[in-house]
Amino acid sequence: MRKLPIYFLLDTSESMVGEPVQAIEQGLRTMINMLRKDPYALETAYLSVITFGTTAKQITPLTELCQFQSPKLVLGSGTALGAALELLDRRIGVEVTKSSPQTKGDYKPIVFLMTDGEPTDQWENQAAKLSKNRSLQIIAIGCGLDANLDTLRKITDLVITGAEMNQDTLTKFFKWVSASVATASQSVDKTGDAKINLEKFPQDDNIKVADETTPQHKIEPNRFVFLHHKCVKTKKFYIQKYTKNGKKRTGFLGFGQKEIYQAAGAFPLDDFEEPESKNNISIAANLLTEPDACPYCGNKNWAMCSCGKTHCSPDSTDTKGKITLTCPWCNQTNIYEMANFNVGGGGG
Repeated sequence: MRKLPIYFLLDTSESMVGEPVQAIEQGLRTMINMLRKDPYALETAYLSVITFGTTAKQITPLTELCQFQSPKLVLGSGTALGAALELLDRRIGVEVTKSSPQTKGDYKPIVFLMTDGEPTDQWENQAAKLSKNRSLQIIAIGCGLDANLDTLRKITDLVITGAEMNQDTLTKFFKWVSASVATASQSVDKTGDAKINLEKFPQDDNIKVADETTPQHKIEPNRFVFLHHKCVKTKKFYIQKYTKNGKKRTGFLGFGQKEIYQAAGAFPLDDFEEPESKNNISIAANLLTEPDACPYCGNKNWAMCSCGKTHCSPDSTDTKGKITLTCPWCNQTNIYEMANFNVGGGGG
């Protein structure tokens, strides 16, 4: 039986935390349920999931539709797009059967690439290699205004952009993907051609098919800051997200204006892929305003241990603002006091 291989390359950088990653997981489940109602898709479609955050991983090998289980996505620091493209190339070489003089191989693979930002590794050479490969079809989906369309256009001519990264947008994406896969499955059964038809894409003011004339939204560097906290009571992991709010804080004697970051959510995570080495981005703690409460215990403050890790903190009852806590990362007991200090934040 000839397979119709379908690969999903999913951005799992920390900027996807919260609604975006939840919407992708739900979108995958909805898509699978829809495809399993189509006899052509059931017979021909095989699916794989490759994620790219800190590293690139194939978390689901190419699997027939009836056996496919929607995976739990694990976020990480970074956007290792180049590694994901290289891994895709290798896995296609292993999992997709090529035609020979004696037998017909599998149908042309279809790749859906979803990302909300810019690559943090070397990606250009691998992108150039894949863009010349006529034996596969890549559809790139830029989610949100921070997606770099110029990067995606170097990978494929089929680029879709969504201005907002929310549940509604991603639901529309995955409904279109499921309909496209179902149509492609029927097409290969009749004509042997699995080409995706972008004309059927449900365009609106938020979702559009991009071409070479579609302008690239200005991407502001380090628009986000992410702090990797643990709850001081439960020792569970969560991410505190901050976003530039357009305001500035003036330094000593009126010099050195700095951007202020506003809290934009505290998100509990069961798992997270930490990088082997930290980036060089750091920020003064007094530029991070109004932190959200710990999602586990409700503490509204956070503190940094001498081990360099951060965690939530209750209010101090000491008149001098001091408090004694045990760090949930290293189990060291420290006396903390109010201070301004630099903290590694991870940009986005």
